[in-house]
Amino acid sequence: MTNYILIIIINFIKQLIYGFINKLNKLIILINSFNLLNVLTIFKSNSIINLNILMDISVTDLIWENNFIFDYKCKRFELIYSFWSSFYNKRIFVKYFVNGKLFLLSLKTLYSSSQWLEREVWDMFGLKFILHNDLRRILNDYGFKGFPLRKDFPLIGFIELFYDDVNQSIIIDAVEQMQSYRFFKFENPWQNWKV
Repeated sequence: MTNYILIIIINFIKQLIYGFINKLNKLIILINSFNLLNVLTIFKSNSIINLNILMDISVTDLIWENNFIFDYKCKRFELIYSFWSSFYNKRIFVKYFVNGKLFLLSLKTLYSSSQWLEREVWDMFGLKFILHNDLRRILNDYGFKGFPLRKDFPLIGFIELFYDDVNQSIIIDAVEQMQSYRFFKFENPWQNWKV
């Protein structure tokens, strides 16, 4: 995809986007979440752009980040859609920010591959998609509580699962943390080293 075509793309949708980044021959388009379906409909139906394959949806939890762009200070999650044009053999990324309380638009009417990807996003981050009729666990078991890739999810989890040799059964128990495991005495072994 030449720079001329990239300029056509940007001018064609400049009313719907916040900005764009063209670095190392990668085009990242920053949009508002309300314009997602409009922008992607243009991308798929336009013969000049021809983004016909949705490759991936990646999410970043920004709960403790302080460097936000534009007016995204109240937004917690960054979603990046990775599209591929088989005609030009190039990728274009569409990025937008959302908070975790609102529903997102499902892209299953435009891209059938989004059904699987949206289930992964819901399973790991808890972001719900409107008009997605099959939002169920895909990577975790069905009884799993919480969303493990959120930064506020505890690293140890909520339950522990182990096999008991005496009873010869699997035991599911709540996680119990001892105070001695919570506090560590950090000592520098090189403190007394003399040169």
